[in-house]
Amino acid sequence: MSLPLADFLFQSRDVLQDAWLHEAPGSGDTFTHGLSAVAARMSNPDARVSDPLARELSLLVQGSNGHPTTTNFRRLRDTVLRVWRERGGGGSGDEEQVERFHDAVDSVEAAALEAHVQARMLASRAAAEAAREQGAPDASGPQRWEDIFTHLGVGVAVMAAEDSAFVAANPALARMHGQPAEALKGLRLEDLVAPESRGALPRHMAAASSKPFHEYEALHLRRDGSRFPAFVHVTSLRDATGRRVGRAATVLDITQRRNAEAERQRLLATIEAERARLAAVLDQLPAGVLIAEAPSGRLLLGNRALESLLGHPFRPSASLADYESSHQMFTADNQPLADDAWPMARALRTGETRQAEPLQVRRPDGTTAHLLGSSAPVRDRDDHIVAGVVTLVDVTERRRAEEAAREAAQFGERLIAIVSHDLRNPLNAIQLSVTKLLHGDALQERDRKAVSRIARSSERMARMISELLDFTRSRLGGGIPIERVPGDVRAAVRQAVEELEAAWPERSLTLNVGPGRYDGAWDSGRLLQVVSNLGGNALQYSPPDSPVRFTLSDADAHVVLEVQNGGDPIPPDMLPRLFDPFRRGAGSNTHGGLGLGLYIVEQVVKGHGGRIEVRSRASEGTVFRVLLPREPAQPATPPGSVGGG
Repeated sequence: MSLPLADFLFQSRDVLQDAWLHEAPGSGDTFTHGLSAVAARMSNPDARVSDPLARELSLLVQGSNGHPTTTNFRRLRDTVLRVWRERGGGGSGDEEQVERFHDAVDSVEAAALEAHVQARMLASRAAAEAAREQGAPDASGPQRWEDIFTHLGVGVAVMAAEDSAFVAANPALARMHGQPAEALKGLRLEDLVAPESRGALPRHMAAASSKPFHEYEALHLRRDGSRFPAFVHVTSLRDATGRRVGRAATVLDITQRRNAEAERQRLLATIEAERARLAAVLDQLPAGVLIAEAPSGRLLLGNRALESLLGHPFRPSASLADYESSHQMFTADNQPLADDAWPMARALRTGETRQAEPLQVRRPDGTTAHLLGSSAPVRDRDDHIVAGVVTLVDVTERRRAEEAAREAAQFGERLIAIVSHDLRNPLNAIQLSVTKLLHGDALQERDRKAVSRIARSSERMARMISELLDFTRSRLGGGIPIERVPGDVRAAVRQAVEELEAAWPERSLTLNVGPGRYDGAWDSGRLLQVVSNLGGNALQYSPPDSPVRFTLSDADAHVVLEVQNGGDPIPPDMLPRLFDPFRRGAGSNTHGGLGLGLYIVEQVVKGHGGRIEVRSRASEGTVFRVLLPREPAQPATPPGSVGGG
């Protein structure tokens, strides 16, 4: 509930007067008196507008030509409600206040109109008496009433004291009821009231007889049978001795006000229905949603998922300062959020927008939820921030799954490293023993063949262990270590090709070295591994009668190595994943590889600052192209530093 409207009238007179004077210069004091009268009627509906105050307020209903007008009181209503709503009033639950405000304004306006009529009557009577004293004809008859009522914008009737019959009625009252003014004379007020409202009329007339004035609302009847709502103010007319000599009734057609109120109620119902639909939609969302108004930070809405995330029912907060007690929120590194660091606070105060910000929340049961929070301001047509919205997604289970997968991967990689390292000792012993046997003369031919098979198998196992160690280093140790020293890359390439020729004597291998320079800083041992793995891969996945070609060329700052083999091209869907670890092509099981060769090649090339490319077509076969820079890349010079010579 916002600030009560009656209190607002008392506390904000200066603000309201400034807004009034901006549109109606020169009538500030009268406007302030009107505010006081309306506030008094809202606080005490039985309060009477005093005669001096009514005469003061009659200035608000006096037009420029002396005839009454409703313009100023309509402007008073609009000014008060507009400023009140700009300052946070007029929300849900304030409908009754607005209705009491309109009733109070109706009452004060009727009193002002009555004072205006009385003043015009007195002025007319004084003019008539002055005319008689000067010998002029008596002007106190019908001409006087016609002068008063002809241009009056509201309905007024003067009733006799004895039977309440109409002594006079102005044209506005006649037009209001769709009848000629002459036809109203002799009628009573109940003759103008619709049948469904006549039952309460005796009570109202009795109240008008016992009090200085009485006000009420009723349905009035037009000549054509249609109805319209009217606000009626009945007051007694007394002579100098205080004896009641008649009554005056002021009738205001409040159809427009009722229609406006009905439209307002319709709009409020539409807004409430939209709000209910929004709440229903938000409650079905898997993400927690929080909406707050600007600039106070008062929480307006929190959905069901939010309650599940926070571990307690949604608690409306009046301001940003209340958030800490309602929601124990922390950063991803477990630091409490400061008041101005809350996602909602940033959205409301600075208009900041955040996406997927890692957060933690402590629930009342002691558990911690890991969240991703997104926040944004809501702006009106003038780009002013009117609200903020925060969405929270629970990623606790995903974080646990990621952590478990990370721990499992680290455990597996450490296990590979340990096993690979510990396998080398017994394997070295086997290789030493086999080498000694092969170089001795004690073996028979049949035994020598068996020992040779053992030697080849141990070499293959040593190669697999070396690949496993390189793979583990690349995953756990920041990459395969590269130790670059000056040298000629041709030596490493030739050595690798010669070793492949010895291991594959039945295959055709060629090496073509183009003109140019091939010096640079390399890790020759690792480059030997690159050439050996690419050549072995080409030999494994090409037909036995297909040659494997090695080409080395000078490309200025780079040296380019190409390894080409014939055979069926690599399927296009495999090319993007060709350098993934533990990936082997069709038919590779016959060669006993682990599927780490190309992965290690790529890591070594990247360690040199180079890159590797592959193309595979039926017309030319498969070509791996390696670009190696001659020198390692130099680190960037920090800003502001000066290079030396």
